[in-house]
Amino acid sequence: MIRKTHRRWPVLPFLLLFFLGACPENDDDALMLHLYHSLDEEIQDAVDGTEIPPEYLAALISLESHPAGNRDSKRFEPAVYDRLMDLKYSGEPFGYIPRNRIRTLEDQKLRELSTSYGLTQIMGYHCLELGCSIDDLKGEFHLLWSVAYIRDHYGKQVKARNWEACFRMHNTGRVDGTTSRKDYVEKGLIRMQYYRKWINQEGSLF
Repeated sequence: MIRKTHRRWPVLPFLLLFFLGACPENDDDALMLHLYHSLDEEIQDAVDGTEIPPEYLAALISLESHPAGNRDSKRFEPAVYDRLMDLKYSGEPFGYIPRNRIRTLEDQKLRELSTSYGLTQIMGYHCLELGCSIDDLKGEFHLLWSVAYIRDHYGKQVKARNWEACFRMHNTGRVDGTTSRKDYVEKGLIRMQYYRKWINQEGSLF
């Protein structure tokens, strides 16, 4: 008697295909998976009750902190320092900052105000407006202050879900600003999609 046989997939290649299919698609996808597992709870808490989706804040973190997710990221901005010096000594306007707020500050303090901090690199001089301290920007509640900054400075773009404008505003202060890296906005938009995917999958590869 001839017995019918059923074709079976070789076990090893099948498992290999399964795991490869479950892996992140590329470096950007893998980066957002890493941020999901390391920061999602904190991100969700920070945006809770606001118009800001967690995937935007996560993408911002991926672009602004170095390496991505490093809470201790900071960057001194010489151009900002020069503007603050001009404001202090010559009265040249710099944004919303009143001259009397910095007139008596020593050089070290001006340098702190000219440095950006934390996961989303908020500039120190924004403390003068937000009512926080440099230590607040460097501390565990950085993302809460970041959300306050975002809502205050470009909340209209967030409500309109104009994410390209949001990324440009955060990085340059202008909706049409030239970002620090050419692919800043492009990467931000792509990484938002990847982070939303991991939220939907709860960070699971399966």
